[in-house]
Amino acid sequence: MMDLTFAVLVDGENASQAQYASMLEEVEKYGTVAIKWVYADWTSRQQSGWQDVLHETASSPKQQFHYGKDAADHALVMDAIELISNNQRINAICIVSSDGGFYSLAQRVREKGLHVMAIGKENTPERFRKACHNFVLTKNLSEPATRLSHQDLNVLLVDSYLRCAESNEPVYLGDMGKMLKTFDSSFDHRNYGFLSLKKLIKDKIDLFEIVDERSDRCFIAMRSNLVAQAGAILKGVIRKLDFNREFGFITSNSGDFHFSFSGVRAEVVQLREGLTVWFKVPSLESHSELVDGQCPTVKHVALKKALVNAA
Repeated sequence: MMDLTFAVLVDGENASQAQYASMLEEVEKYGTVAIKWVYADWTSRQQSGWQDVLHETASSPKQQFHYGKDAADHALVMDAIELISNNQRINAICIVSSDGGFYSLAQRVREKGLHVMAIGKENTPERFRKACHNFVLTKNLSEPATRLSHQDLNVLLVDSYLRCAESNEPVYLGDMGKMLKTFDSSFDHRNYGFLSLKKLIKDKIDLFEIVDERSDRCFIAMRSNLVAQAGAILKGVIRKLDFNREFGFITSNSGDFHFSFSGVRAEVVQLREGLTVWFKVPSLESHSELVDGQCPTVKHVALKKALVNAA
């Protein structure tokens, strides 16, 4: 399969800034994002909510005054045509908009032999959807992953592994290296005294195991030790919360765990993504009790270790 290098072009007057980080993470599942341009009239107060989002995602705002109807859309289309005609590095375009007027652009990109993806709402016209190789509904986007501090190396490694494992498991070490850079662009295995990422992973024998190693490739898997840890109190970080369905996920050095709000020994309003919590490892006679890809469920989650011990 061809490696895809994306230019993400966003109709900032049509797309939601609240979901923008999730949109970028969705595109990153399919390839590398090289360009992030968001089009709008940034002099309008209605666009003020984008400012922090643009900084956090290192995206470039493209200014277009309202000289006429759909002026920002026209600027996006012209830049897209220039990119697919003159930038040989870009071989994929992602259009973020629910505006059916972009169907002709999607069709043009496709005819040019490039991959075209789009992200939009359910009311996006069918002609736009069918012009794309891949159309993703905004309702299916995941919550953006919490960017964990690289000061905790183990948590960073585990979280990067789990993100790669969403697509394929065991994980190709090269893919994990790219994901580590996605989470933390300053990550460098040499900072931890290792000449290669492979040597660093091999040193983490409590976390990972090498399942296939050859001269040209290496695949790794997370070491499973939950049976031996049953009943132990572990520390982790909340990586996802769903307040509507009242559940969340915890990332730890021992993997991912699921929990429901009913098992939290704290006020639910105190919960937030990135928060450190303690929990008790459930008793499992064997990992065969879990469906493939399913996380173990923990029933005792607290903001202080002592509260878990008291449960």
